[in-house]
Amino acid sequence: MLITGIIFSISTLLYVVSFEKAGTVSAAIAIQAYPLFSIFLESVFFKRKKNSGELFFTFLLIGGIYFLGTKGTWIIEGLSPWFLLALAVPILWSIAHVTIKNSLDKSPITPNQVTFIRVLISSIILFAIAASVNGVTSVFNGFTVEFQIFALLMGFVYYLELVNWFYAVKHVDVSVASSITTPTPVLTMVLAIIFLQESIEVYQLLAMGIVIFCLYGIIYSGKKGKTTES
Repeated sequence: MLITGIIFSISTLLYVVSFEKAGTVSAAIAIQAYPLFSIFLESVFFKRKKNSGELFFTFLLIGGIYFLGTKGTWIIEGLSPWFLLALAVPILWSIAHVTIKNSLDKSPITPNQVTFIRVLISSIILFAIAASVNGVTSVFNGFTVEFQIFALLMGFVYYLELVNWFYAVKHVDVSVASSITTPTPVLTMVLAIIFLQESIEVYQLLAMGIVIFCLYGIIYSGKKGKTTES
């Protein structure tokens, strides 16, 4: 847990920096490579091979997200070395989540305990980094009432997200769980339409269709593969 806590703190810092330096679109696309790294690590360390159907739909899913992220142009504007930094985020996530998956499978630790320990260690490390870079006073200057209300709400949502995630990976492979979470940009688009009254474009509808199709394909292929093995 100490090792994964350190990994998560580093990945959180890289996540913020990469979005600032590489740009939202480029960073978001880089992070969608997460399922591929998870598949690779599971294959190397746990010998969990994916069938051709799962691999096909995973690549197609990432292609759909890429299409959405580039607004239907297939072109990433302003690609820079920071894009490679963004790729480090899903790599670190994959290493940490595959490690935690192994712990959940082989030890009595619960998803709630994993969440608490992970956040505690990451918070300590990130506080130390922020204090060393900007000074302790600067860190505490951010503890305003307005920001803490926002932080409380976001912290609660983040807790629910982490607990649900670790319960998920306790029962399914990390690569499957990460594939299911890949459509985050699509869900964000839907919420933006509902709550922010943003307009919807044709390419967004196409991307949404691809994502839904691929999710069903991944789940169906996974079940079919297990049935064949048994």
